Amino acid sequence: MSKIRIPGNPASRLRRLGLCLVLCFSLTGCDLLYRMLHKEGAEEKELLGDMVPFQKNPAVEEVQTLLSIYGYSPGKADGVIGLRTRNAVEEFQRDNGLEETRFVDKATWEKLMVFKDNNFIVKNKLNVKLVQTALKEAGFDPGVADGKMGTKTKNAIMAFQKANGLTADGKIGYKTLAKLSEVFPAREEAGR
Repeated sequence: MSKIRIPGNPASRLRRLGLCLVLCFSLTGCDLLYRMLHKEGAEEKELLGDMVPFQKNPAVEEVQTLLSIYGYSPGKADGVIGLRTRNAVEEFQRDNGLEETRFVDKATWEKLMVFKDNNFIVKNKLNVKLVQTALKEAGFDPGVADGKMGTKTKNAIMAFQKANGLTADGKIGYKTLAKLSEVFPAREEAGR
């Protein structure tokens, strides 16, 4: 392996190296430097876009809304990422076996979005009707699948949670949704 040699004395070599770095970053932009210095922050910027202090960002608002649905406390879903949102992201990462960076990296984004992909979350709201259908298919009677979180549905949720080793609190959080979503692959394969 050969070394690159920059001719001249140490001071002139340093100036030339500095000039090379300035040219590199002026041609490729600050994003390259940011990616080199802070990988997680750069990934978050790619996924969520620019985050200007005190300015609403729709992607941040979506993250906050999903964290709230999953039982975390990111504060008001205002589209501004602050300390409460960072704390909620970290707690979500910890609970899901992700690296605790406090930033919405690709792995965190994928975990946050998984229930949108299978329609348990629609238009940033819990799809209660689908929850009721999944409960019924899992053998727990929520009553009529009407999309309303009534007493019978809450009781079915608590029974489902208890049967699956979850905290039986009647709330639909991330872990309960994960268990409920297991009902649907079995149903699809049975229909083939």
